[in-house]
Amino acid sequence: MAKKIGKKVTTVHEHAMHVPVSEKNPSGTTLRDQHTRRLKGTYLDLTEMENIFKTYDKKNIIYPTQKKLAHRDSDKYDEVIAIWCDYFNKKFNTNPPLEPNVVKALIASESEFKVDPPRNPKATGIAQITAETLKALQDPKGEVKDFLFKDIRKKDLKNPNTAIPMAIRWLSRKKRLAEGKLGRAATAEEIILEYKGLLKSSSRFKEKAIEKFRKEYGHLTKK
Repeated sequence: MAKKIGKKVTTVHEHAMHVPVSEKNPSGTTLRDQHTRRLKGTYLDLTEMENIFKTYDKKNIIYPTQKKLAHRDSDKYDEVIAIWCDYFNKKFNTNPPLEPNVVKALIASESEFKVDPPRNPKATGIAQITAETLKALQDPKGEVKDFLFKDIRKKDLKNPNTAIPMAIRWLSRKKRLAEGKLGRAATAEEIILEYKGLLKSSSRFKEKAIEKFRKEYGHLTKK
């Protein structure tokens, strides 16, 4: 069995595989064709997310602003937001970095920090992640194939410790896309518009879609 180690996958060229004994194959074995297996360290599963959060060096990380929003539990997930913003900013060398206040304002506007809000039947959890986004975040051929999540189910999104890092990963991707389209650093509102698929839209819904985020982000950044 030959192996070729790449940056993100191990390519196994061939290996023995048991099959039913037959006249054509009396030995009961055959060689399986080449396939790929993703290497640990290029994805996050539930166990890895838990380990990272528990052991993360919190020295000098930036927390979102506290005591500015009126929602119940509005400051409860600040550490989760701070750790995962720092993690993905470092992972992708994001410059300028994604602000924790952008994430906090997005969550406020999507769910008001409710773990399982009833507002949108097509989305789940505190970050209101859709089935389409959940699939994209785990698709090895999709737009976030350079760093994926693995084996995350819809029901797992009801846990903020799972949903928040996934939302931040998606926001990081949308930030990069927005900046590519604009040819410059994207503002907080532009990142959210790209997150909602409305950055270049002329839809009348565009202003309404950003209205609640703008209000929450304004509270967080007001001096």
